Amino acid sequence: MRHRSGGEEGQAANEYVALLAIVASVLVALVALSSGGVGSHVLAGIQRGLCAIAGSACPRAVVERDRLAACPIERRVSEERLSETIASVKLGSTGTLTAVRGSDGRVTVTLSDGSAAGIEGGAGAWVALGRRVGEEAKAGAALVWGSGRSWTFPDAAAAERFVARYGNKATMRGKLLDEVRAACSILCDALGWRPHPQLPEPDEVHAEGGAMATLSGAFGIGGGGDASAVVGRRVRRDGETTWYLRLSGKATAELGLPGAEAVTAAGGQALLSYRLDAAGRPLALGVTVAGEAAGRGALGGEGRRRAVRGGGKASSNRGGIVELEASLDLGDPDDRAAAAALLDALRSKPTALPRRAAALGARIVQRGQIDLRRYAVTTDGTRFGGELALGVKVGGSFERSTKGLTLLGAATRLPGLPFLARDDCRVA
Repeated sequence: MRHRSGGEEGQAANEYVALLAIVASVLVALVALSSGGVGSHVLAGIQRGLCAIAGSACPRAVVERDRLAACPIERRVSEERLSETIASVKLGSTGTLTAVRGSDGRVTVTLSDGSAAGIEGGAGAWVALGRRVGEEAKAGAALVWGSGRSWTFPDAAAAERFVARYGNKATMRGKLLDEVRAACSILCDALGWRPHPQLPEPDEVHAEGGAMATLSGAFGIGGGGDASAVVGRRVRRDGETTWYLRLSGKATAELGLPGAEAVTAAGGQALLSYRLDAAGRPLALGVTVAGEAAGRGALGGEGRRRAVRGGGKASSNRGGIVELEASLDLGDPDDRAAAAALLDALRSKPTALPRRAAALGARIVQRGQIDLRRYAVTTDGTRFGGELALGVKVGGSFERSTKGLTLLGAATRLPGLPFLARDDCRVA
């Protein structure tokens, strides 16, 4: 009787698991047919319920948090870029102000400085008699480096006050004034020229460096393109450190993340991050892929693009971007070993990179959290410049651009569940 009773209890548990699976499937179908979705606390609750009934261990990220991390619902990037060319040597400097508003109302503002130094060359022949005839190919390579500081504010009003006071430090004019003021400290004090306000202590700092190459195609070698690889480190005030590798193109194709088909190769970018606590213990591995929206994509909706040109180099564009972010909690020893194997391949065993990336990708698909977001994008820009070639080419340019991203939709996939819409990630 005791054996029979245990078998009946086991059967009942299996039937309950099946019932929960059916209910979850119905819920997913309703989400797919509705314009809303379910909140992050509901996603976590479903996951915990399935884990408890099935008798399996839930991922630590789900057990410890009733709510998922806030979504970045708005992002604004203002950048100024100054470049000059002497013969085949090209130098550049950038200043960038980035503001990101989360669905929890908090805003993070980042001020960044960047520099580049490289060479540029070309070959070809062309003539212009009414119209240009001929072909020309150009190629270049450069080293890039930069740094930045970030501050997080409780609301948009506090962030706007900070930008109004310190935002000019991210412009070419503001950077030049700071340098001049620093160089003439005693004289400027005597003249009454007070220094710009000093920045408060940041919540996070970052520094990065790497290389990039460009090619404009001709002579049947294709349309050209660019490639870049940048390594960097972010350090928070509490000592938490994140190392990251940013690559152009579909550099994470080997990972096979679900939803990656929504990102096209054109203009795509990939970011691999490795987060450590203040004591140097691994916390999480992250992979982010972003690129232009392909058709309706995984979240639906059509991206729109238009271009208006006038007054020389001014332009305005609208389009769409899909961002896929996957994270793997490294509290499990096997997950830590898989992440360490990939990092080891990046450092010293490039031939093993595809195989280890595929193995890590399989773990992320099975055990990681995946967030898929679609943004509407608006860009505006102005450029001034010119070149003069009399034996030696001399030129320069100044560019100012603004990019705005607004979240159209977001979905999250927790381990063991399909993608579910995030109704808590909406623009207010």
